[in-house]
Amino acid sequence: MASGGSAQRLSSRMPDAEFQRLVGEARDRHNLSDVIGRHTTLRKRGRAEMVGLCPFHSERTPSFEVNDAKGTYHCHGCGAGGDAITFLMKCEGQTFRQALEWLLGDELPIISEEDRAKRKADDERATTERIALARWIWSTTVLAAGTPAEVYARSRGITIPLPPTVRFVMTARWRNPETGEVGRDHPAMVCALQNASGAIVGCQCVFLMDGGRRKYERIREDGTKAKAKLTFGVAIGSALRLGPARDHVITCTGPENGLSLLQMMPERSIWVAVGDAVLSHVEYPPEVRSVCLTGDNDTSGRAAVARAREELLSRGLKPTEAFPRQPYGDWNDQLQGGPA
Repeated sequence: MASGGSAQRLSSRMPDAEFQRLVGEARDRHNLSDVIGRHTTLRKRGRAEMVGLCPFHSERTPSFEVNDAKGTYHCHGCGAGGDAITFLMKCEGQTFRQALEWLLGDELPIISEEDRAKRKADDERATTERIALARWIWSTTVLAAGTPAEVYARSRGITIPLPPTVRFVMTARWRNPETGEVGRDHPAMVCALQNASGAIVGCQCVFLMDGGRRKYERIREDGTKAKAKLTFGVAIGSALRLGPARDHVITCTGPENGLSLLQMMPERSIWVAVGDAVLSHVEYPPEVRSVCLTGDNDTSGRAAVARAREELLSRGLKPTEAFPRQPYGDWNDQLQGGPA
């Protein structure tokens, strides 16, 4: 539990500014990986992040990321995310007060201001490098017309000309920043990811096989399936824009769904988050006042829309929601299946 002084301070009424200072102190006092490492094994990935199996849902391939420099965690599988206080409340069932008091205590190693500043600088440098890589990948792209990217789109029933934010690239699936090793190039449909100001900060590659007639497939030695879609740069906060910033935009997940919606509603501005887990994190410019959130017809899709709706309301935006007609699973299914 907390030290006597901290517990005493929490037990009495205090000004909001002092309370917020204590909350900040509690969040920054320990490495988040030390808090979460009591529940799942984490291994280092890159210079700023750690990854492990998510403690909130069952999975075989680690999709749970912890960033000590930012003090945040995020699961790309189930969408769980937050800070140390959030984790203790959700994983251990503590109240906000209990979590705050525990973090203000001395049960875990305390990080110094010097270490905290160094990790923040390392994280900012790593983020800058990730964005630079994504922009370099984008600089090597070509227009999609006549490439495997167009073949792939046509195989999904998408007949409209692909917009300029969707192109074709030959690029590596993996890079080792520590050794400089780079894998061989593979063909991919690549989507530009823009932040709220419109700057490209990432790109999502849909890797392809057979000239674009199908997505990349490979079974790893451990029996798991390699992902066909990989994101480089910054995914959280960014989006693929299939239309300009307007008063009202429609936001979905997955480029195939976004292109399907654009084909069905060419007069609308469609934006695409790279997955259910980041739908609630898309950052919108001031021009956007309302957002129609669209999700898949499954538990994950509906939960993602519900989370995003709450987040948009907290930002003062006006959310609505829509889902494909039954029995279609997603918007691309509906596009290819026609009237239900």
